[in-house]
Amino acid sequence: MSTPTATLAPPATGAPPKRRKRSWRWVRAVAPFVVLLIIYGVTMVAHVAEEPDPRDPGTLSPTGTGRDGSSQLAGLLEARGVRIDRVDSPSRALSALGLGDGTVFVPTPEFVGPQLVARVAGLPGRHRVVVVAPGPVSALFWAPSAYALYPSRWAAKAVEPGCDDPLARQAGRAAALRARYAVEGAATRDCYDGGLVGVRLADTEVVLVGASDPFRNGRIDEQGNAQLAVGLLGELGRVVWLDVHASDPTNLPPVDISLPEYHRPETDRSGGGGPSIWDAFPPALWASLALAAALAVLVGLVRGRRLGPPVAEPLPVIVPAAETVTGRGRLYHRIHARGATLDALRAAAITRLTALVSPVGSTGPPLDSPTLVTLVAGRVNLPEPVVEEVLFGREPDSDDDLQLAVDRLDTLMQAASQEQPRTDPGGTS
Repeated sequence: MSTPTATLAPPATGAPPKRRKRSWRWVRAVAPFVVLLIIYGVTMVAHVAEEPDPRDPGTLSPTGTGRDGSSQLAGLLEARGVRIDRVDSPSRALSALGLGDGTVFVPTPEFVGPQLVARVAGLPGRHRVVVVAPGPVSALFWAPSAYALYPSRWAAKAVEPGCDDPLARQAGRAAALRARYAVEGAATRDCYDGGLVGVRLADTEVVLVGASDPFRNGRIDEQGNAQLAVGLLGELGRVVWLDVHASDPTNLPPVDISLPEYHRPETDRSGGGGPSIWDAFPPALWASLALAAALAVLVGLVRGRRLGPPVAEPLPVIVPAAETVTGRGRLYHRIHARGATLDALRAAAITRLTALVSPVGSTGPPLDSPTLVTLVAGRVNLPEPVVEEVLFGREPDSDDDLQLAVDRLDTLMQAASQEQPRTDPGGTS
């Protein structure tokens, strides 16, 4: 009587494949980071696309008809009888201003030298210079007694005037707050929570506006933006519109401007009189911390679904075996625990095989893997690499792989469970 042989296909290679972790695990771990990075990137792109480009000839130009142009504002001013002189250099602005009253509008201060203010202040007549969102450094030169407050906002915000200035109160709520400014000393106006401040230099008033929204076609119809822009530019009856979109190397010669000495007032650092911690750090830091907190919460939610492989625990009540097997099988299938499922079946098979091939049966010490593989391979007449793959192979990557592995395990168990032929030692009676 021959030894039973299991019909198992040998592995593709002579050596048993190494067990490897499922590749989708790291995908689940990295997915929240990728999603947040994509959201952050899309937000940044949308923000950059939303911001006007000062190098675009149509940006804040009286002839610009796009959403970032100012053709609507120019039309409102002309409807009120305000004369608009469009110039493309500071020297032409001084020539156009002449000897009469007028307002110089500087929508792109990064391309215009701040010495223009001193030149305008030297001309006879009443003048106003309206500067749109100068940076923290240039604000000091455009208005020597004014300075920018840090940090600025991510985007412009519509706020109430918060002051007694007639022009601002007539306009009402407007989107002038993005960059914030403060004045050391007397101010001609200080409204919109620092988004609109004015200082006087001789007979010239310099007005700093913290956002470009009131002057742009895409925002001028919102809140009181139109009234604010028309009031600032049209009060003196004439506007010299400095339409510049590139740095001019032939700018006006420098003018000596004596900056006032600034003394920081004493603040009580022990109580609540000083600046808060929110003002002590840039908004980018708080945005990064908020992003990190959201990422931690998202990772916790993703990982909270299954923090690890299923753990075997004693059942709290006695239930029929069929219900237990069915329930655990559905649980494993739902969470795609193919590896845990196969490990449980292999563990049960190894226990039964140990009892079959061990010389002392199930009462002896457990056999190590190589010994068990050798004994089982000899019992079922199969190569050891094939038996090792069935008992200790890699985890399945799909449901089909799991089904194939279970079928091979069942075949091996059936072959090993068959009664072995007895060999007659011979001898005489």
